[in-house]
This record gives sequence, structure tokens and C-alpha cells, in this order.
Amino acid sequence: MKTLPLVYITAVLGVAAHLHGAADSTTSDSSTNSPPPTAAPAASYTDQGRTNYNSTTTNFGSSHYYDGISHGHLSGLNSYQSSISIQHRPIYFPPSPPPLGEFDFKRRVRVPVARFSPPLALTTDVYELFYAPLSTLLFTEDLSRKRRERLDGYHTARTALLTELRSALEGLQTTDAATRESRLSGVAREQAARLATAEITAEELRNNFTRGSFLESSVDWNDTRSWRLGDDTRWESQLDEIKVMRGAAAFQEGLSSDQRRLLREMEMELADGLSGPTDEIALSAPGPFLYFSPETARIRLPAELPAELVSKIESYKAEKTALKTDLRKALYDQDRAWFNFKRIAALKALAEKQAPGFAMVEQLAEEIRRGLAPLPNPARPPALSLPASLATRIASYHQRKSALQALLVAKQEEIKTALPEDRVEYTRVSDSFVLNVIPSRRSSAPGKDKRPAIVAALPAFNEEQTRLFLALAREKEALRVEVMKTVTDLSATRSIDQLLREFSYAIKKQEAWELYREYEIAVLEPGLSPAQRRLLFGAALEKLELPLAN
Repeated sequence: MKTLPLVYITAVLGVAAHLHGAADSTTSDSSTNSPPPTAAPAASYTDQGRTNYNSTTTNFGSSHYYDGISHGHLSGLNSYQSSISIQHRPIYFPPSPPPLGEFDFKRRVRVPVARFSPPLALTTDVYELFYAPLSTLLFTEDLSRKRRERLDGYHTARTALLTELRSALEGLQTTDAATRESRLSGVAREQAARLATAEITAEELRNNFTRGSFLESSVDWNDTRSWRLGDDTRWESQLDEIKVMRGAAAFQEGLSSDQRRLLREMEMELADGLSGPTDEIALSAPGPFLYFSPETARIRLPAELPAELVSKIESYKAEKTALKTDLRKALYDQDRAWFNFKRIAALKALAEKQAPGFAMVEQLAEEIRRGLAPLPNPARPPALSLPASLATRIASYHQRKSALQALLVAKQEEIKTALPEDRVEYTRVSDSFVLNVIPSRRSSAPGKDKRPAIVAALPAFNEEQTRLFLALAREKEALRVEVMKTVTDLSATRSIDQLLREFSYAIKKQEAWELYREYEIAVLEPGLSPAQRRLLFGAALEKLELPLAN
């Protein structure tokens, strides 16, 4: 059921009046040629949206989508009083992934307390194209049972494919590069049909969440936008293009999934331009970065590259830039199309035209990966300057900690898949964490039948994982003592405080790098298919615990 941009039902004598509409906070009066009435920069003029009714004004800030409902009543024979109540329907856009290996990136608040915090259920879908429309449906608790079951089914299929892929990667860790690439190519062929089906399902979910049906609500940022690119170029800014690209990636009909992902990357590139032009080449900056594949992934290139590899990288960038240029132009030109069906037809034609270009970009990316494979990765942090025995212990600790983390996450995903309607979460008990299942009173019969056996097995699992957790906690404290001792021994040349800061920084970078393991594989491991890379990249972003709103 489509949400109408603004509908007025006017009261007749003695009858209450109702106003129902939706207004995006990023709307402005696009017909004016004068600057906004505030002293804000021109770049933010589209954030000055407001709703006026009977001299009552409500101003909206931030990137939210709103439904407004006004209620009026009679007071005496000759007076009419009105009041406005606003139902907020925010749209949250997915976070921008950090570059591979970035140490100091913003992490998600574990327990959101703000009134309009994004729903935590979005954590598993940070790389999905249906993220934005789903965010509104989750926030308003307007996700029907039928929709939830389809979403749960998609998650189950995606988890099964991811588990298979992780198992294959784990089994090939010690093999040589040629054997690993050959076997991974075989796994890619085995998963190809199911991955294609899963991505089709994801697009169908995005389409359903956006368009709705006769009995299901819809979410579409474009429906509530009263301005268009090119309406008034004097007050238009790069920020407006960013908004349109971000909105089009999630909501605009006629685009292919490849184009939607590329739009997210284009949004990030345009945002890069809002900072200082030379910021990323400062000696203290980790960049510059190459926007690589899957889309929105960024990597640093080694300083010294063979000439043949440089040529391939330049060809890759040229092909991708051509796709971006044509897509950006089409979106800009079609944003002012009077009839929506004409805009959709033009974008569909472009999608067909660009399909071979996307295939070419993926082919070049794979050739670049093979060229980069034998070279050192500049994103990888240097080894700690510690005695060999202590460095070995720290490496062993990281491996055991990562193995425990993987086991805990896998168990949680296994139970979530078996009981998709229940809450499955870790909670602190004493000095450790235990996995709990909170049953849903609306569980289906299959869920109710499976739950008792699963819950009965949890105490033994939690007891064993608590033992491992506490053992690692003791080892951590022992390592801290050893590091302090090493720092004291070295303090003849530098102060203890200085050494401690250096060690602490280096260890934090090592721990952060552990979070990027699947990110690195998804972007740089030869032999995987583009669909497998997207699958693994999405899982890698989930591990980074990024903020749930861009």
C-alpha cells in the first residue's frame, strides 16, 4: 500500500479534520531561486524541510522520512482548534565500509539508547541492497509475518552458502596458491546456481519492501521528495547528488543490482570530495585507496608494482569510471523526468547496455588479484618488536581467541537458523558470556517442536565455552605482565610510558587486522566468483560492527 506524499481531508462543519502525509526531512521548495532563509551553507539547503498547518510549524532535522497526522476538533460554535502529532518513519542507509585494514574506524554502539536508534536486527544485512527499506519496516514494527518468513528463508539460504564457503577456505589454508585457486573455482561452480537464486531473492525482497502490495505498506524515499537535481543548480551541491545516489541505490526502479552497488561506491567517492583534496596523500594518512571489487571495498596498493600490473589497474579504473560516468549522467538527467515510467525505461536500457562492462570489470579485477597475490599487502600491520617467544605466544593467543569467536558466532547462527522467530543472544553471566534463547510467543509449530532439544543442549555448550573464555582471560593477563616486563627491560633507551603506548598501539592494530581476515579474502583471494565475494564481504562487514546508519 503506497504511502501518499501529502493528503488533505478537509473538515466540514462539526466534523473533525484529518491530515495524513509523508515529508522527507531532506525536502525543500525547489521552485525558488533564492537561498535558504537560514545561514546554513548552500550544501545543506535540502535539509530545511518543514510542515505547515494552521500556523503550526514543525521543523525536521537529519535524514529521516516522516508520516505526519494532524487531528482537529471544534471548541464552541465559532472556534476550531487543531493539533499536530507526528509519526516518525526514519529511513536508515547502510554504513560505508572502511578500507581494508583501517585501524581507527568508528564502531557501533552495542546498546543504542537514542530515541531513533536503528534497529539492531539490521546487523546481519549491512551489505544488502534492501537494507534501507527494511530499516523503516523494522523500526515501525511493520514487517508482516509473510515478509518476515521470506526474509528468514533468505537468511537461512545465505548462511548455508556462507558456511560451505568458509569450510572450503579453511580446508585450503595450507595448500599452494595454484591448487587453492583451482579448488576454489570448483566450489564457485558448485555454488553458482544457489548464489544466483539467493541474489534474485534479495532483489525481490528489496522490491517488495519498496513497493509493497495491496495489504503491505511501502517505503520509498523518492515518493516524499519535492526537489529534483537540476531544478535550481544555483543552490544545488555535491551533497544533493550524494543523496540521490544513495536513495536510488535502494529505491529507484529500473536499475540492475550491479548498478545499485556501484551507486553506493559512487556515493562514497563523492563524499571523499567533500574533504580536503590532498587529505589522503598526507604522510599521516593511510590512503590513497583503490576502490576495488566487490563494490565499496577499498585497498592500498604496494608502492612498487610491475609495469604489466600497473597497466591492468589503469584499464580497470578506466572501465569502472566509464560505467560510473554514464550512470551518474543518466541519474542526473532522468531525475527530472515528468513520467516515472520514462525514467524507469531509460534506466533499464542503460542497465542492459552496461552489463558487459560490469563483466569486463570483474575479469580485470581477477587478473589484478593474481598479480597482487605474491606481493606484500601494505595494509597488513608490521610484526611486533617483541622477543620471539613472546611474539609467538601473542600470535597463539590471537589464533585461539579468533577460533573461539568463530565458534561462538557459528553456534549463534546455527540456532538462529533453526529458530528464526526466537531471540538468540549472548548475555554476560559472572565473568563470561552464555548463549540464551528467548522464545517467541508467536512461534510456529516447527519452531516449538525443535526448541526443547536445542535449549537442553545449551548448558553443556555454555559451560565448555566459559572454560575456554576464562582460560584466554588468564592468558591475556599473563601476556600483559610479560609485555610490561619487556618494556621495563627496554626502558634504558626510551621511557616506559612511550614504549607502552607503542606496544599498545601495535597490539591494537594486530587485533583489528584479525577482524579483516574475511574482508581480505573476499577482495584479494583469486578463484572466488563475484557472488561469493559479495557473500563473504557482507559477512566481513558484519564482524566489523559498523554503525547502523550512514
